[in-house]
Amino acid sequence: MKSVFWIAAATIGYAYVGYAGWLWLRSRWAPRPIRRGTLEPAVSAVMVVRNEETVIARKLENLLTLEYPPEKVQVVVVSDGSTDRTTAILKEFDENSRVRTLLKPESQGKALGLNDAIKLASGEVLLFTDARQAIEPAALRLLVENFADPAVGCVSGELMLGDPLSGETEKGMGLYWRIEKKILPRPRLGLAGLGREPRIFPESSYS
Repeated sequence: MKSVFWIAAATIGYAYVGYAGWLWLRSRWAPRPIRRGTLEPAVSAVMVVRNEETVIARKLENLLTLEYPPEKVQVVVVSDGSTDRTTAILKEFDENSRVRTLLKPESQGKALGLNDAIKLASGEVLLFTDARQAIEPAALRLLVENFADPAVGCVSGELMLGDPLSGETEKGMGLYWRIEKKILPRPRLGLAGLGREPRIFPESSYS
């Protein structure tokens, strides 16, 4: 029983201390900074939603007003068997040439919905997002800048708890997340998109 206890304790200790220490050493032993540059490829924002009537219109407006050339931003939304007003709200955007929708009468799951959405996407870069995330206006441009480095294949923003106007709050933030946000030296590790943070504020997400 003692061995089981110490193995469990070591596992927990590594998760909270060992992992953080390894990241710190890794960033200084072999840093891989990202070479950012000015790019404006066509982007398709891809989203699968289900019963998001309270937020879907606001999210579409959020995506359509990002600080990026409008003609280079396409929004693709798959309604995965929604039973509320989500479908009706999406139909209100039918005349917007930048928005493509696929309205499924039955739910088939998010994974299949994403595959269907990708087939409709025309952008060189795909932006995966959820209905309840508010993306800061400059976030897309900051994310895309990282693709100037040929070694970069995907980019992530920083998830923030709070809202874009008042900023991040620590309420509801777990110890592990606080440690990671403090010590994770993203640019030195070569984790793209996180030198100047493109911030994303969620409420919740469909999965």
